[in-house]
Amino acid sequence: MTVLWILTALTIAADRAAKWIAQGAMAYGQRIVVLGGVLELRFTYNTGMALGLLSGYTVAGIVLPLLAVGVGVLILRKYRLSRFVFAAAGLILGGFIGNFLDRVLFGYVVDMIYFPWLPFFICNVADIAITAGAVLIGISLIWRPKDWQTRNTEEAKDDPNTDG
Repeated sequence: MTVLWILTALTIAADRAAKWIAQGAMAYGQRIVVLGGVLELRFTYNTGMALGLLSGYTVAGIVLPLLAVGVGVLILRKYRLSRFVFAAAGLILGGFIGNFLDRVLFGYVVDMIYFPWLPFFICNVADIAITAGAVLIGISLIWRPKDWQTRNTEEAKDDPNTDG
């Protein structure tokens, strides 16, 4: 489970650093082409959730992610998970905390990474970590079924998170 906490902390640190640099170095709405047609930096604030959905609904932006964390805790209690799954969960949790801090402290999330070939959103390090973690979870569910072993009742009572 150590890998979970290490990746969570690294993700939060990388996300906070990227947001801090973007806020200090760029004006709101500024566009910097890093690699033409592939990657740009565009500084903006997102008051919604993924893809700007529920923009302006601050309560939903706080409650829905907390419900997702609750589901994650239930999964951790039900399954004996591999390090691979804990690594994916660390990326997701770190990304969640990075964006959640912004939403609670400021009422918006700082976004700055734009892929012109995906023109429907601007994201940040936390979003990329969440997406990467979700992809790894999907890979694990499809191609690594041994990563998900159901715990027996006694084992779950004793210590639900010792594997990994």
